[in-house]
This record gives sequence, structure tokens and C-alpha cells, in this order.
Amino acid sequence: MKALELTFKGTDHRIKNLRLKYVNADLTADEALELMGKMAATKLFAKQDVELYATPVSATVVETTKTPLPAAQA
Repeated sequence: MKALELTFKGTDHRIKNLRLKYVNADLTADEALELMGKMAATKLFAKQDVELYATPVSATVVETTKTPLPAAQA
């Protein structure tokens, strides 16, 4: 499965990650940064006067693979 991981810096200078599943994996870096800028501008995510996603830092596509374990023998 592919997911888009967005990294922001909050107003408390701590790094925050937001992982979105089921996204367009063909997203360009410019499109991702534009999206992150719009998200930061909304100031929607805040906790006790700290904007959690204030400054966009980076965006990456993360691909995870599930591997089943061999069946346990009794």
C-alpha cells in the first residue's frame, strides 16, 4: 500500500507527521508542497494555542509491504 507522509513543523518547533492513505502516488513535489501550504494556511489543527501543522517541511510517498509469517507448527 502507498501512503503520502507529510512532515510539518509546528509553532512549538516540533516536527509533526501526517500520513494519508489511498492517495494519488503520482503526485508531484510541487503539488504536494502546494497542498501542504494550503493546509497550513487554514490553521485548522491546533492544540492549546500551538499550530500543529504550521510550516511545511517535506512530503514523501511511503510504500508498505505485508509479508505473512510462516504457519506455526504445534
